[in-house]
Amino acid sequence: MTILIDSNLWVASFISSSMRERIQRLVSDENIVILADSELLAELADVFSRPKFSKIARSELTAAFVQILKDRLTFIETESQFQICRDPDDDYLLAICHDGKADYLLTGDNDLLTLIQFEQTRIVTLSDFEQLFYSSPPLS
Repeated sequence: MTILIDSNLWVASFISSSMRERIQRLVSDENIVILADSELLAELADVFSRPKFSKIARSELTAAFVQILKDRLTFIETESQFQICRDPDDDYLLAICHDGKADYLLTGDNDLLTLIQFEQTRIVTLSDFEQLFYSSPPLS
């Protein structure tokens, strides 16, 4: 199975230990391919460089987090472009889904969730994905 995890969930997993445990479950699952591209990593780097994050973690910690992602994620070169999402800043995620043939896009972003489906990709929350594929209920 191939999935894309939106940057908002990666950021939440960096901040929240309960979210980190939930995302770690996906990262540890060898049956799941997790897609990314350079734009997704650039967005994460931008978020982590904001002043409010310096209060949460040192830059070395955020750099280590990004390196862990680089080591685990499957990177693709995104070539497609779309203008579908009501927030144009999210269209690059749809391009990753298209070019990487993602089965699922996991997000907490309502601008994406309202689409429900994009081509072959179902757009769901992390909780919905957990309910579909894991027998134990998601952590709160």
